[in-house]
Amino acid sequence: MVRGRKPMPSAVHELRGDYEKDPQRRRKNEPKPPKGVPECPDYLDEYGQVEFEFITRIMKSMNILSLADSSGLTMYCQTFSQWRQAVDMCAQYGSWNVGKDGNGNATTTRNEWDRIREKSADSCRRWLIEFGLTPSARTRLQVSDEVKDDFDAFLARYSAN
Repeated sequence: MVRGRKPMPSAVHELRGDYEKDPQRRRKNEPKPPKGVPECPDYLDEYGQVEFEFITRIMKSMNILSLADSSGLTMYCQTFSQWRQAVDMCAQYGSWNVGKDGNGNATTTRNEWDRIREKSADSCRRWLIEFGLTPSARTRLQVSDEVKDDFDAFLARYSAN
């Protein structure tokens, strides 16, 4: 098994501006994912479907969404749904259970829903970092303004002279 840091996609290096200083570092054979908006799976519950629509809108507006993100987005939205359900259950039953031990002393134990809430929140955070959707992940990216069509490219090229 290879150890060390996960390789960063070339698109992320491009957005960071890593190739400006040394363009020879640019990888030439890296596959490019197909552009498009993935379909929301039917098996996601209401929380998951709402989050899927929300997150795909955000990623599309940031120009980082592709059809290849479908499985990752689905896993994120499923985990988000579990987190949301656990939050609801903690609100209903509380995060701690109060009881008595064999000697009659008061004891507290953590509610299992609170454990699920915490683990799901951590998993969601990791997925958001993976997609570049946290504040710290965004600071590592530099996005240039996208040229909309050929005429805009023409104007941009000749207006600088």
